[in-house]
Amino acid sequence: MSFYRTLIATVAALGLATSVFAADEVTTTTQTPADTSAAATTTTTTTTTDATAQVNLNTATAEELAKVNGLNAKKSEMIVKYRTDNGNFTSVDDLKKVKGLRLNAKQMKKVKSQLMIG
Repeated sequence: MSFYRTLIATVAALGLATSVFAADEVTTTTQTPADTSAAATTTTTTTTTDATAQVNLNTATAEELAKVNGLNAKKSEMIVKYRTDNGNFTSVDDLKKVKGLRLNAKQMKKVKSQLMIG
């Protein structure tokens, strides 16, 4: 989780704001005011979204690759051009072979978690 997500989640936990992130668990809590003789009633509803959706590196268009966190339109076009010129990728690590696609270790780890070979 990034620093800003952690910060927002902390603020939300304190009850100062609410937040919903894509592919995160969403918890909604409502509290009804209680009179002095009864305890407050709390209702919690939990919904989980699919966080396992990955983009196929060998079939995705540049537009689909650009949606991957850590890639932009230019990097996505470089990946598609490399794939067109050299054939399909055999692993996500093959991204290191794409000339001009500068991804440091942290960026590569983030991108690898969102891509697959299939």
